[in-house]
Amino acid sequence: MTGIGGVSLILFALFGALQAQAQQQTTASSTGTATASSSVTTTTSPSSSATSGSPTAAPGVPTATSGATTAAPAETTTTVSTRKPWPKPNCGNPSLNNGLRNIFLHYHNILRGSLARGQTETSYGWGIAPPAALMYRMKYDCNAESYAQQAVNTCRRTEMPAYALGGHKQNLFIFNSPQVTQQQAALYAIKQWWSQLARFGMRSNMMFYQSEYHRGARNVLNWAKMAWWNTRYVGCAVKNCGSFYAVSCMYYPGGANVNQYVYQVGAVCSGCPRGQCDGQALCRWG
Repeated sequence: MTGIGGVSLILFALFGALQAQAQQQTTASSTGTATASSSVTTTTSPSSSATSGSPTAAPGVPTATSGATTAAPAETTTTVSTRKPWPKPNCGNPSLNNGLRNIFLHYHNILRGSLARGQTETSYGWGIAPPAALMYRMKYDCNAESYAQQAVNTCRRTEMPAYALGGHKQNLFIFNSPQVTQQQAALYAIKQWWSQLARFGMRSNMMFYQSEYHRGARNVLNWAKMAWWNTRYVGCAVKNCGSFYAVSCMYYPGGANVNQYVYQVGAVCSGCPRGQCDGQALCRWG
């Protein structure tokens, strides 16, 4: 496991890169003026009626028959959202503060936006990952957090069984450096999950084939749960288990479904209703 010095350098690099993206996206959100249109499906909040089962595939996407396609050009058709800002996450769980909840949510959306724009996220062996026609902005969910907290409280080093997740999909990271802070552990987990795309790659058509489950240590399952186009809710937890940190995030619907697309490749935000695409190229909803 990386020592503290190495961890600090990694975290510093992560902070710098992601904060630079955030600053650029903040500027973009005040200047974007193009248009986008299409219909979208709705997903019920897990806080009220989360159920297990696979979500629907991306709208208008045909069944894949081959392993790769030519990526669509990264044409931007974004518009500035007319909706008011969403409320910041605020749950009653004393084991996690609102600042850390904001960090989890902020960096999930920063990374999803970077992927959706099709300009910066490298897919090993396939070049730059193509843009997304529709990628929803995530909201923080206290119900998802409660499942994540239950998971880390066990201090187990493997993911919980599906029946214990309340219809969510789980990411788990074990960080064998207990001397770091909760925030450092959280950021390192996010970095490791997301880096699977750059380290191991995903087909350019973004189809999640059965073979994705048979790639051993070179799988992209954690990344897929973070990147899935219609995953709208995230909730996370961190626990110091003495000799290691356990970091877990729960996603709803969660994705990583066989023979479905991680996202539909296409012109940026072309599948998002007019006026709902924000400056990060994420589609607002609800």
